[in-house]
Amino acid sequence: MKSIKTVAFIGAGNMGAPMARCVRRGGFDLIICDRSAAVRESFAREGVATTSEVKDCAGADAIIVLLANDAQITDALLGDGGLVHAIPSGHQPIVCMMSTTLPATLRTLEAPLAVAGAHLLDAPVSGGVVGAQEGTLTIMVGGAVSDAELARPLMQAMGSRIFHCGALGSAQVAKIINNMVCVANIYLTAEAIELAQAHGVSLESFAPILDVSTGRNFLTANAALGRAQFRAWSPTEDAYPDIHRIVAKDLHLALALSEQAGIAPGLLKPVSSYVDNHGPNEATRWTSAGRTPQSG
Repeated sequence: MKSIKTVAFIGAGNMGAPMARCVRRGGFDLIICDRSAAVRESFAREGVATTSEVKDCAGADAIIVLLANDAQITDALLGDGGLVHAIPSGHQPIVCMMSTTLPATLRTLEAPLAVAGAHLLDAPVSGGVVGAQEGTLTIMVGGAVSDAELARPLMQAMGSRIFHCGALGSAQVAKIINNMVCVANIYLTAEAIELAQAHGVSLESFAPILDVSTGRNFLTANAALGRAQFRAWSPTEDAYPDIHRIVAKDLHLALALSEQAGIAPGLLKPVSSYVDNHGPNEATRWTSAGRTPQSG
């Protein structure tokens, strides 16, 4: 394959949909595969080819996987009607695992995909929904250098910072550890915003102070952007459970990495326990953090 022209997305949810639109704006032909009729209809109205069947993605030059968990990933790629059974003879697509998963999961996928002719990259992202919408994601890539370079123009359509981390699975390690720090920051920052506002100090007032002090993090570097991130994750309290499931899973993956390395988790364990047990009650706090004081 000389270059990537056709890109299929398996999964076009909160992150996948804006990423797919960035890919289309980048000049690639697009195929959207999603179980949601509403998602498919949204893209179909824009003139994009859509399907609910993974096998319809098998002829694409690059296939981006953005699914919620290992069960969905394994079923989509290896299950009955999965991708490996549909790749045309002689075709060698690049499968970009942009979901967050464990390196061990990638190893179970690598050989069956290779037998079918596909090359596997892991390419998880950071930057949240706002970064996905703006095409400014940080993308971590693991896998063969030649595959990573072939996929670079595609990655640049979605992200402004591309890092090749090493062998297959290395990008997932980087992403999981990033998320371990990120999730702790998100929950603590939401609490900090509530505490400050209870004392009459808005995020807009104290974010510039944190930005030049030791409390700086990605949510306080810019108050407007920080609130936009909270709004994107939890625009209403009813939407919060979806993001809660994702961040809880991310911490479980970090715990699994610790266990595999034989490292006893310290602060990670109580943070994960807090998110598991108290996280479901944080909807009001997250939703409030996304609103400026004027918006009520």
